[in-house]
Amino acid sequence: MSQSLGWLVLRIQDPGPNPQKVGIILEELQLPFDVRIIGSESEHSDRNEFDGSGGAPSVEDKNTGMIVLEDTKHHIILWESLAIVEYLIQTYDKERKLHYMPGTQNWWMCQQWLAYQMGAQSPFFSLKAWFSNQHQEKVPSVIQRFSDDVIRIASILEHYLKQNGRGYLVGEKCTFADLVFVPWNNKIEELASASHR
Repeated sequence: MSQSLGWLVLRIQDPGPNPQKVGIILEELQLPFDVRIIGSESEHSDRNEFDGSGGAPSVEDKNTGMIVLEDTKHHIILWESLAIVEYLIQTYDKERKLHYMPGTQNWWMCQQWLAYQMGAQSPFFSLKAWFSNQHQEKVPSVIQRFSDDVIRIASILEHYLKQNGRGYLVGEKCTFADLVFVPWNNKIEELASASHR
C-alpha cells in the first residue's frame, strides 16, 4: 500500500466483534489506522458526526471523497461494519488480495457470505451473549434457543469449509468473506454452551 496514505480513524465503543471485524480488514490491507474510543476523554467530537446509528464502529477516511463545498473539504465517514468492510475492499484492495473480480461467481459468493455473517451469525451470536450475560432475568429456554442457533450456524460454516476442501468459504484464498466471521467464531465454544453465564 502506498506510503502517501493518511491515517484512517476507526472509532469504537468497545473492542467487540464488529469493530474487530473492521480492524482485521484494515490490518490485512496494511492500511494505516488509529483507534479512538468513543466517549473517552481524548475523543471530544460530537459522536453523531461519526456514527449516525449510535453504535460502533465507524471509520473516517480523509484519503478519499474529497469534495469542496463552500470552501469546506468533506471526506468519507462511514458507520456500520458491513458498509465499512465493503468500502475498504472496493477502495483499497486494488490487487484483489481479499476479494475476487466484481461480477464473477466468486465475488457474488463472497457477497452471500458477508450477508450471512451480518444476517445470521452476528445477530444470533450477539443475542446469545446478551441473554446469557446481560439480561436481568435468566430465561433458560431463550438461552437454549440461541445456543442451538450458535451451533447451527457454526455447523453450516464447517460444512461449507469442508465442501470447498481448501479451508476457505470461497475459492482458493482467504477473502473478506472468511475474515468477517473470525471475531464471533473466536467465541463459539463459549457461546454454544447453554449454561453460558
